[in-house]
Amino acid sequence: MIYLDSEVGKLREVMMHVPGKELEIVNEENYRKYLFNSTVNIEEFKKEIIDLIEIYKNEGVKVNIVQGLEDKPNAVYARDPFLMIPSGAIISNFKYDVRRGEESVYEESLKKLNIPIVKKMQNNEIFEGGNALIIRNDVALVGIGERNNKSGVEAFISLLQKNGFKNIFVIQTPISRIHIDEYVSQINEDTLITIKQMFPWEVADELKNLGFNIVTVEYSDVSKDFKTKLCLNTVALEPNKILLAEGCDAVRKILEENAIDVIEVKMDEVVKGGGSIHCVTGQISRDLVYNK
Repeated sequence: MIYLDSEVGKLREVMMHVPGKELEIVNEENYRKYLFNSTVNIEEFKKEIIDLIEIYKNEGVKVNIVQGLEDKPNAVYARDPFLMIPSGAIISNFKYDVRRGEESVYEESLKKLNIPIVKKMQNNEIFEGGNALIIRNDVALVGIGERNNKSGVEAFISLLQKNGFKNIFVIQTPISRIHIDEYVSQINEDTLITIKQMFPWEVADELKNLGFNIVTVEYSDVSKDFKTKLCLNTVALEPNKILLAEGCDAVRKILEENAIDVIEVKMDEVVKGGGSIHCVTGQISRDLVYNK
């Protein structure tokens, strides 16, 4: 079985976590230790996740809820503990102690769904799922920075090469950013949207040579929303149908100018933990775009 070959094939199945009492751990004294940008309104945070789950269900997406993470405030960011490639799941290895252990719970949940585990990152291989994107059956992007080290990136590349990927682009993640899914997103089979001043021009040129269109948004147009909204941290429900955080007017305008159907989702509390729609959605399977 091939689980996905892009970020845009019709979304069929995801894995998510509805946060509970673990959010009570985060307070004014320790929120930075737990990798949050600030404290959160717990009930609003939960509501934003539940509302997003309802959107997915209304769109026909199967949502698997992960339990047993009551001591892990970051576990709601389900993209990070694992990453699906066409042949199965890669299990992450976190840099920070406060996140270690999440990956084991997600791994067991994937196994219960009979999802094959094709790779578990080892002790020296630091890798988080949010720092890579499968955008075609032979093309992937991977970030190297604070949350992925050289060994983790090399292990990821080696695995993809064994799976037939011929175009794997390593992108240096800016020091102010966590993952590449904060400044690049796929919106249909052959189009990416990026923040112009953050996405490397040489990679953009190579992607264009491979047949991709690159739509750009100016950093100056989104800078005030970059940390508070994470406006490119989107999820495609299908080609040209995108979930976007509320308040991202500049990005919404560009998407709509490119004939993209935009559904806005409130993420005001979720972003305070360092992630948005893409981060809280552990994608499992999509309709195939290229491997038909």
